[in-house]
Amino acid sequence: MQRRVFGLLAAFSAFSFYLSAAQIHGTVVDPSGLAVYGARVTLTDRVGVVAETTTSSSGAFDLEAPAVEGTKVVVTAPGFRTVEVSPTGPLTIELEIAPVVDAIPVVGSAIDVAASEQGGSVSIVTREELRDSNQPQALDVLRYVPGMVFDQTGFTGGLTALYTRGGYPEYNLVEIDGVPVNAFGGNFDFAHIPTEELDHVEIARGAESAVYGPYANSSVVNFVTRDPAAAPNFDVLAEGGTYQEHRFGIGGGFDIAGFGIAAAASRLDDNGPVQNSDYHNQGLLLNVMRRFGRQALSVHGDFDSNTVGEPGPYGSDPLHDYTGIDTISRSKNNFSDYLAHYEIDPSGRVHQELYATFFLNNNGYTSPYGFSFNKDLRGQGESRTVVSLTPWYTAAFGASETMEEVKNTYITDASYNTFPIRRNETAVYLENRFQWKGRLFVNVGVRGELIRTGAIPGDGYMRPFFPTQNIGAADPKVAAAYVAGKTRVHSSFGTGLRPPAGFDLAYTNNPSLKPERTRSFDAGVEQQLFGNLLAVDATYFYNRYYDLIVTLGGSLSTLGYYETDNIANARAQGAEFSARLRPSRWLFVTAWYTRLDSEILGLNGAAGMAPAPFVVGQELIRRPADSGAVTAAFTRGKVTADVSAYFRGSVLDVEPSYGASAGLFQNPGYANLGINLNYALGHGLTAYGNLRNALNRYYEETFGYPSPRLNFVAGFKWSFKGAQ
Repeated sequence: MQRRVFGLLAAFSAFSFYLSAAQIHGTVVDPSGLAVYGARVTLTDRVGVVAETTTSSSGAFDLEAPAVEGTKVVVTAPGFRTVEVSPTGPLTIELEIAPVVDAIPVVGSAIDVAASEQGGSVSIVTREELRDSNQPQALDVLRYVPGMVFDQTGFTGGLTALYTRGGYPEYNLVEIDGVPVNAFGGNFDFAHIPTEELDHVEIARGAESAVYGPYANSSVVNFVTRDPAAAPNFDVLAEGGTYQEHRFGIGGGFDIAGFGIAAAASRLDDNGPVQNSDYHNQGLLLNVMRRFGRQALSVHGDFDSNTVGEPGPYGSDPLHDYTGIDTISRSKNNFSDYLAHYEIDPSGRVHQELYATFFLNNNGYTSPYGFSFNKDLRGQGESRTVVSLTPWYTAAFGASETMEEVKNTYITDASYNTFPIRRNETAVYLENRFQWKGRLFVNVGVRGELIRTGAIPGDGYMRPFFPTQNIGAADPKVAAAYVAGKTRVHSSFGTGLRPPAGFDLAYTNNPSLKPERTRSFDAGVEQQLFGNLLAVDATYFYNRYYDLIVTLGGSLSTLGYYETDNIANARAQGAEFSARLRPSRWLFVTAWYTRLDSEILGLNGAAGMAPAPFVVGQELIRRPADSGAVTAAFTRGKVTADVSAYFRGSVLDVEPSYGASAGLFQNPGYANLGINLNYALGHGLTAYGNLRNALNRYYEETFGYPSPRLNFVAGFKWSFKGAQ
């Protein structure tokens, strides 16, 4: 036994020696020779990312470089062109000013792929955008991402849904550091993610279930938190403003005993514009990482607690049925997510990863009718292997096992006792990546899914006993990008699925509800002009939604035996136009416009019928035909400022108090202008002011729920940018 132990230790020591690495040192500068702080420096080989860090205030960086053929250093920074160099000797890397934003890795592929080499539509919200915008919640920065339209019930903290390219709110897979955080059935409230804990945000538009599984029907949004591998840093923030808003934040990262550690804490309090519209949010984050040569282990923990008053729809009242501000109703939300991630590169051609994630969300709601609760939890384990078979062909394959559960006050059995609905998903997937002469990049993949929903007891009224149900699904994806000089042509096709939500299963007599499905296609051209100072992109997209779950009451009762069924259809198509102008380091202008055409299609078996009160050919609710945004950011000396605006055309919406059953109404469009100013006082201290809704416009993002009028916050933030 003793010999075996010593043998294993000797083998491990030899293996660790084989995986050991040397150090790479370098500096990143701009064309004038000034240091570029916060540039992401990534060491890659043929199978993906080996190590990464960010530059310090002096532009310096250190990386561990294993002696493997094919490794290269890739440097990306907002407003600069991506640079690739060989990891030999001390490096001085000069970045050329450009309007593109690139990163490695990024969502949209199971293989570490730069955004510029993907065929799909990928956007990155950078750390600079998050920090310099002085917005407390990520929601108000994401509004400036092409194709993303948010709908919030008025004031800060109000329920917020995302409609990506005309998709449904349940069709956006949301992750925090790769941990899925959607509720059972796909819902996610975007109102509660504090910017203080984030490094950047990655968004992939289009159906992505071939890579990510359920809920990735319209987009994947990955909130990436502070990087424990970054250069030492420390931030403190304090602000106050209209509606007695107060915000405090602290965060940073450092190395200790070989461990990279990043942490953040934040608090936001806002009394709101009317009685019982107050909002309170507290967040905590901890990330720890340790790299051992070509091995790395990282853990992540994130907790958020928030409460928000619910005054009701005190704005537009078309039927005159609003009885006054609700002073009782309140929501309480506690959610947390955890990750353990191990990766190893036994060679320059093989990369292995293991993930274990857990998500828990407890919601409580107090109303004049009493207290109710909802509890969602999800656990997931995944193994992924990436193999580079040739310099032009890489494959990724893996398997995952997921358990998700929901428990709700109103999901009960025949004895009125609550019970959990559980679902297990077993998946295997394969993605193939081909590249030709650094110009053509093609990803082809498929994911096979077995979804098992546990037995559901009868409710003694409508729902009979449902036995365990097994459903199989396969989701393919094809994406291609062709890069020729300053022109990039990109296209993708994929499918997505959304399994039924808890209420879908609890309030039906149909034991065989299927997942809702999506087919998506997009194609576009990106062109760089005027010496790479301007980048423009035009993309056409088409989304088809089918197997939608609808109620079959009234005139639709003849279409099926069950109370609900998968027989509804819809589509959304349109075009996205975006432009990014970077004429100099001190000016950066971005703009986008989306034209959307959505339509309700006929039911299966009754092409001319749609669920009441909708009609065939009608636009989908809360999907504007026209939407867009523009931001101009300036940096001169001690001043950093931006002027930003977003607009939305009129939309079809529902009656505020009783929903679609009480009628449909047109909600007028609006425009919102913001002015933000930062002034560096010296020694890392900055004073700032942020004027929101600067034109003092009255508008309702959600019909009946007024958004805040002109309001202002001001504060101080101190930042320490340590040397590498």
